[in-house]
Amino acid sequence: MLKASHLVIPCAALALISCSPAEGDPNPFTTAASIDTGVSTTLETGTGSGDGDGDGDSGDGDGDGDPGDGDGDGDGVKLDVLPADTGVDDGPGDESCDFVDLLFVIDNSVSMGGYQAALGLAFPQFADTLAAVLPEGTNVHVGVTSSEMGYAGSGSTMISNGMCTFTGDGMPSDNFYITPDMQNTGKNGAQGRLFDPGGGQHYFGFNVGDAAQTAALETWFSDAAAVGTGGSNIEMSTAPAGWAFDPANNATNAGFVRDEGAVLVVFFMTDEPDQTPLMINGMSGGQAMLDKVAAAKSGCGGLDCVIGGGFLLESACNAQGNLPLDDFLEGMSEPPQVAPLPDDNLPAMQAADEMNALLADTLADAIAAKCDEIPPVG
Repeated sequence: MLKASHLVIPCAALALISCSPAEGDPNPFTTAASIDTGVSTTLETGTGSGDGDGDGDSGDGDGDGDPGDGDGDGDGVKLDVLPADTGVDDGPGDESCDFVDLLFVIDNSVSMGGYQAALGLAFPQFADTLAAVLPEGTNVHVGVTSSEMGYAGSGSTMISNGMCTFTGDGMPSDNFYITPDMQNTGKNGAQGRLFDPGGGQHYFGFNVGDAAQTAALETWFSDAAAVGTGGSNIEMSTAPAGWAFDPANNATNAGFVRDEGAVLVVFFMTDEPDQTPLMINGMSGGQAMLDKVAAAKSGCGGLDCVIGGGFLLESACNAQGNLPLDDFLEGMSEPPQVAPLPDDNLPAMQAADEMNALLADTLADAIAAKCDEIPPVG
């Protein structure tokens, strides 16, 4: 069973949201009702989870406060609309991309173990579907990074006048935006570094049409998706997605992303609002990280060659579409491929099946369609 602790959010602070963005709406989850601007409350999202040593254990904390309605039954507000199928069913084109690079940004806080296991179970069907819709010989890279930029043993969220502020260990969340160019924490999978599940392999490469390589990938990803549950209680999704493509992380990430002739997919899985700083270097945090991605894909056409998506939290904090992850996903050339996390009470295999309603049934076709738009190198 997937287990998670739950935030208690007053009804007046909740907004109803759906998965399909309205035209011009900056939020991939469209707001259908505004947040009561008179509400001010503090939500405890974690106390002492993880021991900060990067070994993936859960420490002695009581959780990071993943979402719910506070009654302990895990029902909460649930999104029930998946992105529409792209309708791609006519096979790969003759002049398609050479490469596909898949980056998974996975929350590694204490509540995420069940979701990580479900993603590992879902991945083989997604990989098989992707191999079936991409041209034979397409080379695919798969990598995983975590939501940690700097470690906080506890975290809390304040909702006031429709805005959310985050603190970790009693300090503003921005204090935990520790970048690898200034201070390398050395933790496996943190600060945008690709996670090594063992054996020194930070990402996996395989050729479409090679069944043995595909099977090996599925085993590798099951281990890599289990990025751990001892991570920071200040969970930043957008920041590591940007820093994964910065030269500061070349020691682990060099060679992962290809520029020309390649589709890049950035896919998130988190049960907390993005706590990346709202402003970085004088611009919005989401735009600052988009610029890093665009620079890595400049030869291909920048963000025209990138697809974003994820299994995302619905909460009062992201209902207004003003968090960096909202800006990041909406900055892509294609609508983001998003769905809610499965109910946390589902058995892992059933949760995996729900995940594949997005991964295998929709995202794989979207990747193939984008691949058809990108000419091969040369």
